[in-house]
Formats: sequence, structure tokens, C-alpha cells
Amino acid sequence: MRRITNLFRRERLDGEIAEELRAHIDLRIEDNLARGMTPEDARREALVRFGNTASTRERVMGEDAALSVDSWWADMRYALRKLANSPGFTITAIFTLAVGIGVNTAIFSSMDAVVLRPLAVPAMDRVVTAVEQDNSGNQRVALADYEDWARDSRAFEELSVRTEKSVNLTGAGDAAQIEASLATANFFSALRVEPVLGRLYVESEAQPGRDAVAVLNYGFWTRRFASDPAVLGRRIELDGRGYTVIGVLPKSVQYPSTADVFLPLAPTPQQLQDRKNHNYFVMGRLRDGVTVRQAQAEMRTIADRIARAYPATNNGMTAHVEPLLDGINDEYTPMYYRLIMGATLFVLLVVCANIANLQIARGIDRRPEIAMRRALGASRWRIIQQLLIENLLLGLAGAAGGVVIGQIDLKVMNAFMPERVARYMAGWTNIHFSARTFFFSVGLAVLAGVMSGMAPALEAIRVNPAQEIRAGSRSAIGSKRNRRLRSVFAVAQISLAVALVIGAALISKGMRSMLHSADEYEPNRVLTFDVALPAARYGTPRLRAAYYAQALERLRGLPGVKWAEVTNTLPYSDYGWVRDVEIENRPTMPGKFQTGLYLPVSEGYFAALRIGVLQGRGFTPHDTLDTVPVAVVSQRFVAQYFPNQSPLGHRIRLDGQNSTEPWLTIVGVVQETSYSLWDSTPHAVVYLNTSQAAPAGTEFAIFAEGHDALPLAPAVRQTLSSVDPALPLNGVQSYWQYMHERLTGLMYASAMLGIDGLIALLLAAIGIFGAMANLVGERTREIGVRLALGASREDVLRMILRRASWLAGSGLGLGLVLAFWLAKVLANLLRGVSPHDAVVFTSITVVIAAVALVASWLPARRAAKVDPMEALRSE
Repeated sequence: MRRITNLFRRERLDGEIAEELRAHIDLRIEDNLARGMTPEDARREALVRFGNTASTRERVMGEDAALSVDSWWADMRYALRKLANSPGFTITAIFTLAVGIGVNTAIFSSMDAVVLRPLAVPAMDRVVTAVEQDNSGNQRVALADYEDWARDSRAFEELSVRTEKSVNLTGAGDAAQIEASLATANFFSALRVEPVLGRLYVESEAQPGRDAVAVLNYGFWTRRFASDPAVLGRRIELDGRGYTVIGVLPKSVQYPSTADVFLPLAPTPQQLQDRKNHNYFVMGRLRDGVTVRQAQAEMRTIADRIARAYPATNNGMTAHVEPLLDGINDEYTPMYYRLIMGATLFVLLVVCANIANLQIARGIDRRPEIAMRRALGASRWRIIQQLLIENLLLGLAGAAGGVVIGQIDLKVMNAFMPERVARYMAGWTNIHFSARTFFFSVGLAVLAGVMSGMAPALEAIRVNPAQEIRAGSRSAIGSKRNRRLRSVFAVAQISLAVALVIGAALISKGMRSMLHSADEYEPNRVLTFDVALPAARYGTPRLRAAYYAQALERLRGLPGVKWAEVTNTLPYSDYGWVRDVEIENRPTMPGKFQTGLYLPVSEGYFAALRIGVLQGRGFTPHDTLDTVPVAVVSQRFVAQYFPNQSPLGHRIRLDGQNSTEPWLTIVGVVQETSYSLWDSTPHAVVYLNTSQAAPAGTEFAIFAEGHDALPLAPAVRQTLSSVDPALPLNGVQSYWQYMHERLTGLMYASAMLGIDGLIALLLAAIGIFGAMANLVGERTREIGVRLALGASREDVLRMILRRASWLAGSGLGLGLVLAFWLAKVLANLLRGVSPHDAVVFTSITVVIAAVALVASWLPARRAAKVDPMEALRSE
């Protein structure tokens, strides 16, 4: 063996000459072994005959030498030649890997930007949020409590506070309602933010009367001002007050994601002493060496001290600290990303199983080659190394194709994401193919190469050189171990495909159920939009009530309008305030809380949405600011707080004890209506009349007499402009469009899981086809003997289909177990999903069984058409 190595290294010859020479040596050894010579004698004789004429730097494939750069490079060149000699296998494997790696790359790129790193903030693990907490859960912070935290805390480098409000923008094109974030100057330093244009405001500008400066969000600057650098120094009006634009934030910082403009928070002395209104968000950066746990302990100590000093407002109140990353996205976004990521990794497993099956089938044809290398002295590890290098090259080629497919996938995802939805997802506009994505793709390529190549490589080294070489053409027949291994991979592919397809079908069904949950209200016939009344011109309840009364009167008079109402949320909107409720003459038990969803609506709201009044009455035009304040409650409110008695005539008050809100007399009970899209358990609801409790901002709902409400939009705009031309209408769309946008994320999840399921199903079909085709190829001689001895072609057909049915049945059984577990998880996440959905489980099982039958039918037909004489003659 060493002699061959040394001889082949003496001179440089062309690779093809070296290959031809090795082929002559291999054939001579094969002939010697066939004549009964031992492997050692066969090698020695071949060396005597051909060794003296051989000289090349390339080593013999069976060299059992220490690994080096040269040996790896030689193995790579050899692997490339072998792959080039099998173009069908190579193209199929690379394309399959490219699909599996591509979908994983796209999902990882999106997940990395939205969930893992939504903000390009240095040392983001040091940035935390702090909230106040009582027995009812987390809530925003009172400004006076923040002041105590900032003064007494030693755990933070910076501790900032902000609040949010909707403002009307004028002086920059058409009037529009935008979102403003009022923050302290150290908000930016806590995030380590530097502007891309202009400057940020400073502490001296966060004072009453000196706060007329504005910093624009990058996306808002792009949308509203076309990225014009001349925006600096421009004057805009927000709620009628002038502000000067001084800077633009970078694109990479989208926190809070809804903010269009940042304004200095300039509280008055009275606001700095307020401990009742919990309207503020606190965010800070920890000092070096301070952990979140330590900051939590310090903040709770401070909160306990505040509670003892101010028991009237802070009794039972503590503080909670958590990393900023935990609270940037809602609870569903990370969860669905992880679900999709898991599904796409399942697809990669199916891909690996498919490649492994192809490798095992290809390994049967390579058994003589491997046997020869073993006969020449190659170790098992040396052969495994060579085969794994081939698979790693396939994986890297698949990664290159996967990068292309992944980028196309990302472009499609971005194209179909509505802008109004994307702005609520921090990091969405930062999605791109990054260095992290590149290394992720390379890692997947290596993983796929090892996973798909290890089992075939281990199987390949089991060959017996002497027996294999003597077997001649019969070496193409695989062992029982080969067949079992391919069967295992085929079953794995089917089971994973079943789980993915059923999971995708269940999510799609749940999504459709949720999308159509508001159908009873005919959402296409409802036009919705928001209006915010600025405090400068609508600072009192009477002024706000007068605006709503005038606006509704004019809207109801428009042709084609059946109802025109206002509410702060529509059914299934997942919006609205849950407030404490105090019932007169009924003290609240310690540790018990009475809450209700607070909904101010106009008097025609119940009739427009066909919400029946079960007891008492609804609202009437006689309910005004000059009459007794009244409330209407839902059935659930009665069940929770007035079981077995009538609530009519009882009085309640919002915000609990020590509230300054007026007492409300309950005058009616209405049918239950769900205002949550995700929670199947409805809240107890307290309805108020907007004539008595006019909010500063509300949602209009215009019900059309026809089947489409969108054509009413121009007339509605013109009508409300006649009431107040400075008030913009925000988010004009149909109720159906609103519901559609609410479910955009779920639709993406459903679509991605559907694509994953279809890919897995296609690969499973290919896997069954390959397994059956190889089975037929291996058993051709046996089939020929059976036919020669009198077996009918139908018997052969049944034999092959019986084997295919066993594989499909095993895969379906395991897949249904996985699918049932997945369905139980989904049932806890989505309305309309049941782990006992017989229709989905049965239909998908039948479809996949049919696909498996079709995939095995062609090989079975080929087996039935075998010519007995040709099959026996070929042996």
C-alpha cells in the first residue's frame, strides 16, 4: 500500500491518466481475487504488473495516511469528479437541499430581525423595562413613582420615561393622525441612539414652554417627507401647536415601533406629583455588573418604601423589571415564529432523509469501488471521510442555492406584508440577508451534509472486499440492512409530512374561522376609521360630546348610510380598556378584583350591531351630560357580579375606590358580545353613552345600505370636513379589511406551514417512489424467478404494493401521533382548532395515502412487466 502511494507521488500526471491507471490496477486486483487469491497476494501481483509504470502526485484512494491539507484537497477534487459523473443524482440532491435550506434561511432572517434582534442597540441585554405591579398584574407607571425610582435607584446608568398619544398633523401636506411618543431626553442615551440627520433634543428642551422640537422616526420621515434632508428646521403643527423638526432617528431603531415622531416630555409640577394616573412606560440601561435580578430586588425595595409612604395610592403596589427584548413584540409573534422555524427544520429533516435514501441507493452501485479501496488497504474512517466530504460539498452547493431561494422568499414576504401591519412589528423593515444569516445557512449545510451522509457512509463501510469483488454484477443487489435503512427514512419522511400537512390544515382552518368570526355583522358593509380630538380645541366632555352629536347627525343623513355610530372598539378587535369596577354598598374582598371592559358607544350602537337588549333599556338621546349618568352591562357582567338577581337600578363606579368618576346607574342588560379575537372567553363589559362620557379619541362605524361600504368613504370625508376640516380620518377601511389586517401574521404562519407541508409531502412521495424503485431493481432477479415459476403479474404487483402499503401505513401511524400532539398545542393558541378534528385528520390521511399509492404504483407496474428471461440472463 505504501509502495503505491510513493510511486504515485513521484511525478505529476494529469488526473485522467491517474484515474485510468488506478482503474487498471483495480481491474487486475478484481481478476486476481476472482481466481481465488488472497487480498494481499492480489495487491502484490497488481503492483508487480502496473506499479512500476505509475507516477503521480495524487495518492491512491485507499491511502491510510494522517489527514493533511493535501489529502483533504485531493478528496475534494475526487468528490467533485464523482459528483460530476452522476449529474442526475447531484442536481436532484442540490435542488432538494436548496429548497430545504432556502426556506429555513428566509424564516431565520425574518425571525432574527423581528424576534431575536429587533433593535440595533449596543449591549441590548443591558436595556430593561420597569412596570408597576399589583395583584391584578402589570400596569403602566405613575409619573411621581418614576421620579422616586430615578432618584433612589443605583442599578441604572439611565432611567427614562415616556408616554404615547395620537396627534393630528397639519402643516405638512394633508392633515393626518399620527402617533407621538413623549419621552425624556435620556431615552435616546439609554438606547445609545445617534441620529442619521440633525440632532436629538436635550434635557433643557424637556421643560414646559421650551419643548417645541420634534425628532422624526425614520419610516415616518421616508413616508411623509420622502427622505428629504431639508426637513430639518421645518415647522409642523401637532394638535394645533407648532414644532420644529431637529432630527431623524436611524432606520435600525424602531422602538416603540408605532411612534412616528418623538417629542420632549415636559411635565408640569402637578403632573410630577401624580400617583394616580398610570400612563407612563419606564425603560433604562443597567450599570455594568448589575443583573436584572439585582435591579428587580432594588426596585421592589423602593416600591415597598413608596407604598408605606403613600398607602392611599400605592398600597399593594410593587415593581417588576424585565429585559426590553421580552416586551417589544406581543406574546404571539415570537411564538408563531418559533412554530414556523420548527416546521421548516422539520422540512430540512425530510430533505436529509430524502438525500440519505438517494445516497443509500447510489451506494449500492459504489460497492465495488468501496470494496476495491478496502482491498487496497483503506481504513473505514478513511472511506467515511471521503463520503462525508462528498455530502458536505452537496450541502454547501445546496446552501448557495438556498441563499437565492431564501432571498426570493424574503422579497415575497415583504411585498405581501401591509405597511400598516409592518409598522407594529419592530425590526420588520430591517429584514435582510445578514452575516448571521450567512453563517446560519453554512451551518445548515454542514448539518444537512453530515445528517444525510452519515448513515449511508456507515452502511457503505460494511462491505466485504473479497465477497463483493467476487460477486461481480450481483454487487448491485442491496443487503437487508440497506432495505431496512431506506424503509426507516421513507417512514420518517411520511410521518413528518403528515404532521406538517395536518398542522398547516388546522392553522388554516383556525385562521379562516377567526377571519369570519365577525361575519354576523356583515363586515363588508361597515366602514371604519378613527378620529382623535385634540385637547387644545376639545378639552371638555361637553365640547367632545357636541362634536360627536353633530358628526353623527350629518353622517346619518348621507345617502346610502343605514347607521352611523361611534365606539372605542368593534367586536373581535382586541382593543379596549379593562378598568376596575366598584359596586355601591358592596365592599371588595381582599385579593379579589372586579373589572370590566370599558366601552363608550353611541345610542344606536346596539341596534346597528343587532345586540339584543335583554333587560331594561339601551341608550337614548335623552341620556346627556345634564341627566343621571347611566350604564348598560353585558350578560357576563351580570353572571359575575349579580348572579341570581337583577342588576337594574344598582350603581357602579369605574376605577374602584377613591375614584373621581361619577356613579353610573345600570339601566339595561344586553346580549353577550366578544371583543377579543384570540380569547374565546369574553370579558364582562360596561357600556357608557358617548353623550355622557365622550372620549378624546374614538372609532366611527358607518353601516351601508348596500353590500360595500368603501364607496361611502369620499362622502364621509367631505361630511366630517364640514364639521371640522382640521381633523384627519385615520385608517379608513372596511371592517373586513380591518379583520384581515389583524390576522396578517396568522395568515403568514398558515401560508408558511402550508408550503412546508407541501414540500414535505412532495419529498415523501419522492422517497416512497425511490424506495420502491430501488426495491424493484434489487429484486429483479427474484421477480424473474417468480414469474418463470408461474407467478402472475398481478401477484408481483400486489407484492410490491403490499410493501409500499406497509411503509405508508407505518409513516401515517407515526405521523398521526405527531399531528395529534401538534393539534393539542395549536388548540391552546387558536380559536376554531380542535385536536379531535376528524374531518382534517381523515381527509389529510386519505390524501397522503393516495399520494403514497401513486408514488409506488409506477415502480410496481415496472416490476409486473419484468421479462423473466431478460432478468435471469442479466445475472
